[in-house]
Amino acid sequence: MLLLVLAVILTVPGGGLSAPGAATEVVRKMLDSVISIQTDPALQGQAARPTRRVEIRKVILGNFNFDDMAQQTLGAYWSGMAETKRAEFKSIFQDLFLDSYSRLVLDFVGKEKIAYLGEEDGQGQTTVRTRIHRVSEAIPVDYSLNRAKDRLLVRDVSIDGVSIVQNYQKSFSRVIRQESYEGLLKRMKLQQQATEKG
Repeated sequence: MLLLVLAVILTVPGGGLSAPGAATEVVRKMLDSVISIQTDPALQGQAARPTRRVEIRKVILGNFNFDDMAQQTLGAYWSGMAETKRAEFKSIFQDLFLDSYSRLVLDFVGKEKIAYLGEEDGQGQTTVRTRIHRVSEAIPVDYSLNRAKDRLLVRDVSIDGVSIVQNYQKSFSRVIRQESYEGLLKRMKLQQQATEKG
């Protein structure tokens, strides 16, 4: 899972053909913002790391559809949950995702180039197809976006055909089957407490 998220954050704007489109511009702007923070001369060094982390979290928070992601990751379990439990789960899931994503950006973001290959509409979402060009390989990364609150937001990312959200869903579903939903929530809360202490 961490490798999947890492592959997402390593996509930075670069050369390549780009088909114009609103969703493509959302992805491009998001990645531009992350790279701008990471390469800002005034924010370099370990002392500025907390500031970079705060700014990167803001970018992530403003560009991902956490309501949708939370629902997707719980799959069929979501429909039977009360609104209060849904809100609790989304809050914890969002916090953990923001923490892991921002830490990976801080630790591993690079200067790989990305080609924007166009958009596809279907099943209530728009998929922005990109390809990361590294020294010895090219990695396809697709961003799925949908409209929420009159904005296009990222609801999933697939790296080489593997969906991050589906991986979360499989992991959460396995814990719920083996233990219970309460067991999953307990694990997530413990992880949340550990990240807060860290």
